[in-house]
Parts: sequence; structure tokens; C-alpha cells
Amino acid sequence: MGAFYTGFDYKNRKNGYFKIGETQDKTPAARLSAIRQTDSFQCLGYLLLKNETLAERRYVESYVRMMMEKTHPELTQVQNDHFTYTIDPTRKYEQAQAYAETALRYAMQCCDENKISYEIGTKVYKRG
Repeated sequence: MGAFYTGFDYKNRKNGYFKIGETQDKTPAARLSAIRQTDSFQCLGYLLLKNETLAERRYVESYVRMMMEKTHPELTQVQNDHFTYTIDPTRKYEQAQAYAETALRYAMQCCDENKISYEIGTKVYKRG
């Protein structure tokens, strides 16, 4: 069992930094801990993928990346799984949450179309 997760760097005030990712671990906890060693990252949601393969996990992440790029021209892809955007200071958290909900919706769509079983994660991970 692995996971697909999404979140953002909550300390940024002008230039947003939104991330999607995948991990082979049963939950995203260990991966989020590793990310927090260098970034101020807050997980905004995740899916637990059941009995998936490495290729399927990477496909879900790639599908989300492609769809976010297609449907959100205000996002600029940087690195492999990060997007930058201009933060609306009146809606900083709402803006990031909207991107996360869209990313999760695309991940579920990909899983449904490809018969990858998943469960919506319910644990709230503290930001680090």
C-alpha cells in the first residue's frame, strides 16, 4: 500500500509553492517528515492506494501533474512535482486548499479510470 499526497509551503507570502507526490509507505507520514527537514510543508490531503504497483503510483502522480498543468495556466511547474503560483494574500490558505482538492479529484479520477483501489486519508498531519 502506498499513497498520493498534496500540500504547500505555508510560510511563503508572495510566491506559492504547491507540491504533489507519491510514496510507497502505508501512509505519507515518513515522506512528509523528510520533506519538512528542508521545507515548511503542510499536507492538505492524501489518498491511500491499495495493492498498487510502483508504476501505478507514478502514473497517478503524473496524471495529476498533467491535469493541473492543463487546467491551471497560473501554475508553473518547477522541479518534478512542484508548482509555483502568485499567492492571493486575502485567500492564501483557501487558494492552496482549492489546488489540493483539485489535485485529489484528479487522482481519484485516475484511480477510478484505471481500477486502482484507494481510500481517502483522514488523519490530519501537523505542519512542520
